[in-house]
Formats: sequence, structure tokens, C-alpha cells
Amino acid sequence: MHLIYIDDSRDEELCVFSALAIPIDQWHPSFQMIRDFRRVLKRSYGIYVYKELHAWKFVSGRGRPSDRIITKEQRVTIFNRALEVIVKLPCARLFNAVFPRDQDERAFEWMLNRINRTLQAWGSHAVLVCDRGKEVAYTRLVRKMYFFNPIPSQYGVWQDTGEPWRNIPLDRIVEDPFFKDSEQSYFVQMVDFSAYALLRRERPIPSKTRYGLNTSFNTLAPILVREASGNDPEGIIRPYTKKAPR
Repeated sequence: MHLIYIDDSRDEELCVFSALAIPIDQWHPSFQMIRDFRRVLKRSYGIYVYKELHAWKFVSGRGRPSDRIITKEQRVTIFNRALEVIVKLPCARLFNAVFPRDQDERAFEWMLNRINRTLQAWGSHAVLVCDRGKEVAYTRLVRKMYFFNPIPSQYGVWQDTGEPWRNIPLDRIVEDPFFKDSEQSYFVQMVDFSAYALLRRERPIPSKTRYGLNTSFNTLAPILVREASGNDPEGIIRPYTKKAPR
């Protein structure tokens, strides 16, 4: 059984989702690792232990998460250290999806299908924990997919039926998604950092690239669910095939 924490990050062009899968029996040690990390940030930078860290605001220097001034260079260092903590969480795995900004529900749907298929291979089930914002739309979508979830064949037709579509309901995701305010969940905040790191790699901007944020996502390579998509070398779910660099 897994808990899967989902959050997104977006700009004017892209919507990026990340989903962090934590085995139930590793939740407590994972929580302790993140809590210890927040305590280190308190000692080193004065960052309040229970203060929400929202990725784009944090690296942009917005907000007052600390009792002292934290430079942008320091914020980027902290951001990268957070990604290192995610990689060290016991048995954690990370799904990712990149879609055009106006296709967020399609991205969520595709990611759920890949999560469901991967859970089948793992012999596991999962409960979804999402950031607040689209409770009605995402809950309605998941409920529909429990019963009607038409999947097109990548070969044009399914060989056993000759039909272009097959109904493959979600059978590994349990219950409606749970929605938590990111302020109340360390895990949602960490997956927000993951999504933002991918966004800045997919859509680098000079103000962030100057601090190396365009390469931060590479830190997460060891836990990527590469089997989630055969069309991308990192398993990132996309509405198109990404060509390998020459």
C-alpha cells in the first residue's frame, strides 16, 4: 500500500505534476526525515518549522519564512537540499507529467492511468493526497475512471478485440482523493518542490537559471518512475514523444 502525494506547478505555458509515492510502512521514517530537515533549517537559517515553504515563492525571495534575511543564493541551496532529502526518503518513487497549461485535467488523468498501471506491477494499492484547489473536478474525474476509463491502443486496435479502445477502470487507487492544504502537509510541500524543479528545467528563465535551478531536477533522477512512460527517457508523462538529445 502507498500514499501518493500530488501537486502541480505552472507558468503561462506549462502545467507540471509530480506525484510522490511513499510505502505505508515507510511513512513514519519518511515523516521523521522531513521533520528533521525542517529542524536543521530552523537552526541554520531561522526558518520556522511549521511555516509553509511554497517553491516558487521561496526561491523568488517572497514571504518571511524566517526570523532573519535569507539571500536568494541561500534559498536555492535550501531548495536543492530539499530535493536531496526527497531522494533519501526510504523506497520513495516519483511520477511526473508535463502538459500545456490549459490541459491540467488531462495531465491528471494520464498520470492516474500510469500510476494505476505501475501499482499493478508493484502489486500495491494507493490512496491519493492532493493539494487543495480542484477538489470537485479531480474527485469527479477519479470516480468516473473507477468505472469508465477508455484507453486507446498504441497500435491502433487492441489485438484481442480489434477495437480501438478498451475500458480499463482504475483498480489500484482506493477511495476519493484526499485534499490537504499544503500548509498542513510537509509531503505536499516537498512534492511542490519537485514539480517546480521540473518546471524550471522544462521552461528555464534567466532569473532562475543564473542560480542553476534549470538543473536542480536532475537531483531526483534516482527515484524517477521511468517505467511510467516508454516515450520519455525519464518516464515523464507527456502528450507527445520527447526526442532523445543528439
